[in-house]
Amino acid sequence: MWEPQHHHSPLKVAASETKEPWCISTLNRLKEASPLSLKVSLRSIREGRFQTLDQCLLREYRMTLQAISKQISGDFCEGVRARMVDKDMAAKWDPPTLEKVSQDMVDQYFLPLSEFEPDLELPTKSREAFF
Repeated sequence: MWEPQHHHSPLKVAASETKEPWCISTLNRLKEASPLSLKVSLRSIREGRFQTLDQCLLREYRMTLQAISKQISGDFCEGVRARMVDKDMAAKWDPPTLEKVSQDMVDQYFLPLSEFEPDLELPTKSREAFF
């Protein structure tokens, strides 16, 4: 299974062998992204394949609040600064490389929120009243 830190990813191989513009462009965009966000996104995609819509929405809600809280990393704000405020496209990610992103950092994005931040409550009962 492909891991983002793997040096011979299928995308990297396809980009070098085919010179396909889409592969090259996508690979370049991934290199610009926050290493922490890449690992969090990959885990989210993998988990989402086996979850219901409600579970996916809850997971995405937690991830979003973690990203903007700056408790794990300030990468979200740094990305906004680099792309939209200063427009220098020179984000300084923390941690700066995939290898320096710990499993613990990724895990924190998927934990239940603190007691001061309620989890997402979906209107499941009213929506499923027809079943």
